[in-house]
Amino acid sequence: MDMHGTQVRTVLFGHAYGITIARLFSCVGIFSKLLPLAEKHKIRVLLLNRRDYPGSQPYSEEELALLRPVEGDGGEVQTLDILWAFTRDRAVELYTWLATSVTEGKIQPFDTATRTGGAVLAGWSLGSVWMLCLLAHGDLACNIKGVNLRQTIRRVVFYDPPYQVLGYHAQSSNPLLDTMLTPDQLTNVFAQWVSGYYDHGTVPEDIEYERPLKEPSPTLLRLTPQERDAAFYDKPGRPGGSDYMLFGNGFRYGLFERLHDAVFYPAHDMWREMELRYVWCDQSISDVLWGMWRLREEIDEAKKTRKRMRPVTILRLRQANHFVGVSPPD
Repeated sequence: MDMHGTQVRTVLFGHAYGITIARLFSCVGIFSKLLPLAEKHKIRVLLLNRRDYPGSQPYSEEELALLRPVEGDGGEVQTLDILWAFTRDRAVELYTWLATSVTEGKIQPFDTATRTGGAVLAGWSLGSVWMLCLLAHGDLACNIKGVNLRQTIRRVVFYDPPYQVLGYHAQSSNPLLDTMLTPDQLTNVFAQWVSGYYDHGTVPEDIEYERPLKEPSPTLLRLTPQERDAAFYDKPGRPGGSDYMLFGNGFRYGLFERLHDAVFYPAHDMWREMELRYVWCDQSISDVLWGMWRLREEIDEAKKTRKRMRPVTILRLRQANHFVGVSPPD
C-alpha cells in the first residue's frame, strides 16, 4: 500500500547487459529518473539488480560452470541441457523472491474487483531472459511457500529485447558478437552502439544497422561521470563473465530457441493465458527491430494456421531509443 493506505500496483524491473539498474540501496541507477513518476500513477517501482551485479549475490563457480560449453562427443546437447538447468535455477530464485514478498506483505495479491494490487514483471533488454525463465518454468510456481503466484502476477513485459534472446536469427551489427574487439574496446564500442538513436524505415528491409543519428547523440555519451559510474558495471559483460557467457552460448547452442518455444507455446497451464506485453522503442538498435518484425510475423502466422499461441500485445514507444528510461517523458 502507499502512504495513504491505497493498494498500488508493483512494477518489478530487471536490467540489461553491463548496466546496473540501482546502486546498492540508493536510487542512483539507470532507471532512477522513473521513480518520481511512480507515485503520481499509483505505481511502486522496484529496481532489481540481477545476480553478479552490485548489491546482489555473485554466482558461485558451480553456477558459472552451467554457462560454459561442454567439450567432446555430445557436447552440444549437454551444453544445452546445463544452460537449461541454469534458467530453471533463475526461475526458482525469482519465484521464491516474489513469494517471500507476498508473504511479508510487500506485494499485495491482485484484487479483481478494485483492479488494484498485484505485480507487473518487466525485463529490459537481456533482462527479458529472466522473464523468459519465469514463463518457461511455470510448472514450479503453483505453490511456493504456500503462495499461488498466478494470483499476484498481472502480466509480464519484455521491454526492448534483442532478437537473439527471443530465439530468432538475423543479420546483426552487435559488438558483443565481434570476437576481434578487446575487452576495453568492447565496452566503449558497445556503449555507443547500444544507446544511439536510429532512423529505421517502415519495413524490415529498411532497418538501419550501424549509423546512429548525430542528434540526439548516444545516451550513454551524454551522462555525467557520476551517472556513468552509477550506470555501468561491465564485469559480467566482459569475456568469461556471466552475461557474456549467457548471451553468447545461449545464442550459439539453442537455449533461446528452447525458451522461445516454451514461452510462446506453453505445454503447462500455469501461465498459458498470462498476457505478455512486448514493448519496443522505434529508434532502438537494429537487433530490437528485427525481433519486433519477426514476432509480428510469427503472431500473424499463428493466427492464419490457428496455432495456439500465448496472448501477446505489442506496444510501440515513439522517438525512443534503447535507453529512453534515462530521460523518460511524463
